[in-house]
Amino acid sequence: MTPAETAELLGLCAAFDRRTIGRADVAAWATVLADLDFAAAKQAVTAHYAAETRWIMPADIRQAVLKQRADTAADYQGPGLTAEIPDADPDDVPAYLAAIRSQRTRAADGLKPRPLAALLAGAVRQLTAGNSRAPEEEDLSAVRRPGPLGIACPTCRAAIGRACKTPDLEGRKQRERPPHAARKRTATHDERHSA
Repeated sequence: MTPAETAELLGLCAAFDRRTIGRADVAAWATVLADLDFAAAKQAVTAHYAAETRWIMPADIRQAVLKQRADTAADYQGPGLTAEIPDADPDDVPAYLAAIRSQRTRAADGLKPRPLAALLAGAVRQLTAGNSRAPEEEDLSAVRRPGPLGIACPTCRAAIGRACKTPDLEGRKQRERPPHAARKRTATHDERHSA
């Protein structure tokens, strides 16, 4: 979520509880909510005030969004449940795991399963490649990761497959952090348009 979206979210909160909002509030909330999707956070605020009268805090929003995301993905695939068939050969373990991760990410984001034509296209690519050899090290690195880690981060310039980093402030060591909102939006946009 961008600082502008955070300010808009705080404005929504103020509409419910008449709080005053300043730049420090926006900066603090933006720090805590940076990795969340704006629409999901807005939905969490609306749901909170539909059920409670106390002021909402960033932790309440984080918990609600993460719970909703976990609930959406929890039963997506498992014993006895219908599931989208991964578009990878189960004998190709890295590709199969990548396909399952992609499914769960799409389910958690509330995206629709890939259409059958996209699934068949993946199977046809594998069959036409005639790849019967064991995967080598360079093959494993070529497996594109699903979700935000499948692209380079436009905010912190983290490479594909690498976690985003916090900014280097006053010589402190950079720490890993959840993917930046811009990285998530770009990955979601790419997945939606590639299907």
